[in-house]
Amino acid sequence: MNKEQYIEKLHHAEKIGYDQRMDEMGQSSFARDMPFEQNISADSPLPYMEMGSSFIIGLAVGFFIKKSFKMVLFILGFALIITFYMESQGIFTINDQVLEESIANGSKYFDFLVASVKERITSFQSGVGALAGFVVGLKLG
Repeated sequence: MNKEQYIEKLHHAEKIGYDQRMDEMGQSSFARDMPFEQNISADSPLPYMEMGSSFIIGLAVGFFIKKSFKMVLFILGFALIITFYMESQGIFTINDQVLEESIANGSKYFDFLVASVKERITSFQSGVGALAGFVVGLKLG
């Protein structure tokens, strides 16, 4: 076998392997016969414009929730530090009973907020896209 025959057999084996992979992935023979470069669409300069609206809404909600949660925690932490300092200096005293009730009410409100956001996100036509956008928004935020 000379070099040209070897290269021809190699190309033939690669084509058989390519055709088999395309059949396994469900590609039609029309798409398989086209050159590979024509199967890929041109990249958009704005990749977010090609995504569904539910993904974009989920992305915005996730981003906003993470940013606002960080801001609320910062303010709450600052307020707690000031409160504990003022109590240690004897400026005022904290009623533990009222503090515990306030924390319990806050946790109930937080549970309601999480449930309403989850219900709203899954009510979109493509709940999976919205959920994916929400997770990406939380990651980016």
